Amino acid sequence: MAQAQSRYRLSGAERAMLQGTWPLGLLDDRAREPRIVESAEEFLREVLVGEHLEDFDFVVLPKGTELLALSWEDCLPDDIRAALRDCNSATDFARQLRARPEVVERYRADIEYVDRKRQQRDILRKDKLELGKRIDEAIRMAAAGEADADLLYIAEMRLRVEAPHPLGGEGVKTVCRRDVKDVLGPYASWTLYWDRYDEGFFAGGARSGKGLHVDQVLWSNVGKNWSGHKLIAAWPPGEVSKQVALELYDVLLSPPLSERELQVLGMAAKVVLIRPGDVYLFSGGVAHAVLCVSDEICLGAYESLVTLHPKHVAHFLRTSDSEGPFCLDKYSMDEKEFRDTKDDCIDQLEDAAAQLAQGGPASAPVPLAGPCASAAPALWRGLLAALHSDDGLQRTLRDHYASCVALCAADAYFRQNLPQRVLHAAAACGWRGAAAAAPKRRRLLLGGGGAAQATSDSTSSEDDAPSSCVPRTGGCTI
Repeated sequence: MAQAQSRYRLSGAERAMLQGTWPLGLLDDRAREPRIVESAEEFLREVLVGEHLEDFDFVVLPKGTELLALSWEDCLPDDIRAALRDCNSATDFARQLRARPEVVERYRADIEYVDRKRQQRDILRKDKLELGKRIDEAIRMAAAGEADADLLYIAEMRLRVEAPHPLGGEGVKTVCRRDVKDVLGPYASWTLYWDRYDEGFFAGGARSGKGLHVDQVLWSNVGKNWSGHKLIAAWPPGEVSKQVALELYDVLLSPPLSERELQVLGMAAKVVLIRPGDVYLFSGGVAHAVLCVSDEICLGAYESLVTLHPKHVAHFLRTSDSEGPFCLDKYSMDEKEFRDTKDDCIDQLEDAAAQLAQGGPASAPVPLAGPCASAAPALWRGLLAALHSDDGLQRTLRDHYASCVALCAADAYFRQNLPQRVLHAAAACGWRGAAAAAPKRRRLLLGGGGAAQATSDSTSSEDDAPSSCVPRTGGCTI
């Protein structure tokens, strides 16, 4: 570990780049450093069974885009890469997009500016599908001095219309052609939730970024950083995150910082420099903020997930708290939408139960059913083989599955809707809870999870209505 941590230390060039941004003392504090892992296999194990919440770890795989075969060229479509050529800022990118009408018609994105209170605001928020209109307004505001062109940030860029994922085959709006979910193959089902349907792509130049916030759902994020350097600060879960988020919600911590902003940064549990090629894992269910710091444009994307680890499941279930340290009122996902997310979680648990009935993930086929499935890199087969042969991982996944179902069964909505097959699978994994009969459900399986409709009966109450197969996103914003 000592060797891995030494690789994180800032170089002279990085120190020069960071002058005038956030206090360097925060980055030199060993307690605030990320945990560096050295191999793709170790990172994937961290994603599946690691704990990164209670002691607040920020897990980084240097050169992860290479080690996981998730390069810029492989992941992003040609039209986006062409529009980004020679761009140094979100404003440059927006102008290049506007010059390509066919590209503008294909995508949607938020364009954010910083107001006089240093808060980020969406430009023409109600016109979320009109990317061209939003770009025109952003350029007008910058020309009129109503917005700082250097601080414009393009966030949550995705397809306007759902399309089959090139590898997985399921309907998605992500622009990414490859994801960590694809690398994990059948193991992606051994999480409580995984969203790449609404996976966002982000672009910003130096001193832009994302204001301080907590994701609308208390989940984790796995990010891919293809270009540029950015700083990420993250605060401890619970009361500290609530305090700083409510005080400085969506405030961009771009220099010069006020005395209070410096004090709040000093409360952060982690302050991390993310480098080009890094793939990283952390909790989005805590207060966090991002600042792009390099002359090179920062380009990245994320997937949101809830692992089966009991601490992560318990944190996730606090999303809809109406009081206490995890309650963020209007900033949290509303209860109805959160029930839809819980339905997606039940689908995940059913997928894992189906695998377990066939011997577990090591015996399951790789769920690639998209038009480009044959292009999946051979590297992934080797990574899956390493996971298959890890007996400790296999045992821990089953233990976590049982613990996860036990926690979910204590939640009223899950308790009413968990199918018998999930309860039986949890019992097979060691859960000794009561296997009370749950209402039967109807679901529609998409893509790699099964292209055909699979039904198990439905219930008639409104709360027990069939879930939409479109995963809901709480909008992580990195």
